[in-house]
Amino acid sequence: MKVLAIDSSSNTATVALVDENGLIGEFSINHLRHSIILMPMIDELLKMAETKKEEITHIAVCKGPGSFTGLRIGAATAKGLAQSLNIPIVGVSSLDGLAFNVREFRGIICPIVDALRGYVYTSLYRGGAELISLSDVTLKKAGELPDIVNKYSDDVVYIGDGIIPYKDVLKNVSSKEVFFASPINNISRASSIGMMAFEKIAKGELSTYIDFKPYYIRKPAPLENAN
Repeated sequence: MKVLAIDSSSNTATVALVDENGLIGEFSINHLRHSIILMPMIDELLKMAETKKEEITHIAVCKGPGSFTGLRIGAATAKGLAQSLNIPIVGVSSLDGLAFNVREFRGIICPIVDALRGYVYTSLYRGGAELISLSDVTLKKAGELPDIVNKYSDDVVYIGDGIIPYKDVLKNVSSKEVFFASPINNISRASSIGMMAFEKIAKGELSTYIDFKPYYIRKPAPLENAN
């Protein structure tokens, strides 16, 4: 199998080509021009990896949570490719992908995606030999996270773009050591989305270009502001 992975859910536009043995190639641009650069990145990646589009067996794409516009761009790109190549789509959570970046951490992994206005998208995982999900995706005030992770006896690592605005708040813990992922691991990586997709492929968790939909937790900002 060869999986083309796409993630445009944040400031980072990232695409990767992976197989069962790991990463074949990856491009990431930390700049908001996703609608312009995403397809050229894919074309160049396949060219550099000497891979024909017909060799791709699955499209893995970040399904959210994240930027409303970014998720729509990623979904449209994935659906167009899946339709033209007649292959399935594998939707992977942005939080799963971030947690995968530091999956070897033997403690609580808390990915946080900035949802603005003091809120973050988050979920909890336990790392180590395997990545174990401990909670569903939720929208929380950043200031609530220390109390949530304090319910576990493990040390905690925070990862994601939510670290930048809320780091001082997240340091507010008393019973454990707190770590913050490096800037390199804090960004979305399509390779992590792609590798997580293999677990879903094995379970048959696939979508077609017709039924795949991004996962929105909040309404777009203009609609929220109208209320």
